[in-house]
Amino acid sequence: MVTYRRKMTRKRVVINKRILALATIILMALPACCHCRYCISYEDFLEGRWEPIDTIVVKKQGKGNYTLTTGNKALDKTLNKEAFIVMQADTMYLNCCNLRYENTCFPSGFTRAMRIGERSLLFVNRKIGREVQDRVLTAAVVFGALGAAISAGSLSKQQVCYLISWGANKKGLISIRMIDDALIDQMIAGRDDLHDEYYAEENTNKRLFASHIIPILEKAGLFNQVRR
Repeated sequence: MVTYRRKMTRKRVVINKRILALATIILMALPACCHCRYCISYEDFLEGRWEPIDTIVVKKQGKGNYTLTTGNKALDKTLNKEAFIVMQADTMYLNCCNLRYENTCFPSGFTRAMRIGERSLLFVNRKIGREVQDRVLTAAVVFGALGAAISAGSLSKQQVCYLISWGANKKGLISIRMIDDALIDQMIAGRDDLHDEYYAEENTNKRLFASHIIPILEKAGLFNQVRR
């Protein structure tokens, strides 16, 4: 009889542990769903006016680019055509469809973004703009289509930092800035140590790479100034 009771007690312990483990998994999964939300505009984002979403499926499509789906066609259309930014748990995905840099647009989809300071968003993506277009065009003239393709491929690997500090214009387009020497000088003003670290990289192009800039901005504490 004692042996039987011990076996039953062990079974109950095992069952209770399984129930506890299952409950833990469920509780861990719930916040991810509960924290899915989106903002239609930059102004909504600043004011914290979020719209909730039951769930989001995120798929990586390339370096720095993602697609987001919900299983609801109408909501997917809203996210891809109208939403400014989407959040899943603590990760923000910025809609690229209306972003413009030097009249050059980004490919469709989303890119990860971080809030920096009180009013800005920073994201990392490939280098675009007039300089890139000019270099590809020159390569096409000199080396033909193959040369242009090689040049474009090389430039696409250069990840730089972009900043959004204002909303869309009357046409619904959002102008962005690439973080360059002049902007860095403003962002780390008064920090001679970081100024020296930034300009220690003498190559102008490499100095603008996100891998060089992000650590400096982190040391400046700019990502810690965010209001929660």
